[in-house]
Amino acid sequence: MKNDLELTISSIKIQSFKDIYKMNIAFDKGTIFKQLDKPWVMQRG
Repeated sequence: MKNDLELTISSIKIQSFKDIYKMNIAFDKGTIFKQLDKPWVMQRG
């Protein structure tokens, strides 16, 4: 029986708990870390 699955390696930066949002804002933003709150920009061409 041949196994066609590939292994994957991921790297995740450890976040420090500084500059965090309050809980009600974090739920709205989707993250507690202000450093991870990046705006999504969409442009139509």
